[in-house]
Amino acid sequence: MANKAKTLYHGSQHKITDGVIHARDAYLPTTNTPITAVFATPDLVHAKNYACMRLIAEGWKSPRTSDTLYVQKLNQDISGKKAYIYELDSDGFERDADGTYYSLTNKPIKKVIEIDVMQEIKSGNIKVYVLKDGIDCPQDRGDIWAELVNNKDNFELYKPDSKKFDMAFLVQMKDLGLNK
Repeated sequence: MANKAKTLYHGSQHKITDGVIHARDAYLPTTNTPITAVFATPDLVHAKNYACMRLIAEGWKSPRTSDTLYVQKLNQDISGKKAYIYELDSDGFERDADGTYYSLTNKPIKKVIEIDVMQEIKSGNIKVYVLKDGIDCPQDRGDIWAELVNNKDNFELYKPDSKKFDMAFLVQMKDLGLNK
């Protein structure tokens, strides 16, 4: 295949200790065809965003660019969380019509990059936009979420050191009876 990347990256919130990424059930993005595969990208930053996404967000989540994530709710337990990028050799990967790389077989890991999720946010390497209070999107309504994400005014940039988010967290703790 012409212009095929030599190195690919697989982002995950899971630490893999056996040195192999195992093919899992998923869907090809362009055709929504069920497939058992390992997915990867030649874009290290995109892999990092994907690796961090599920640790950062609860509910709906959408990467908008390689360094920007839109989320319905912020996971309150981000601090100390680690995400992982696994470097893979591109041999044995195929490329979908939209550029998605996938392999139907398990892939050995060449290198592991560990990411401190909160540090990535604080340093601005990942910008997280949280849906503003009072705007809701039911979990079965992807069409509503797609509309919300298309209007940046529906979201507020998460700033980990912001007093507003700190106060919101304290209010939630008080509501749960954890902070008197």
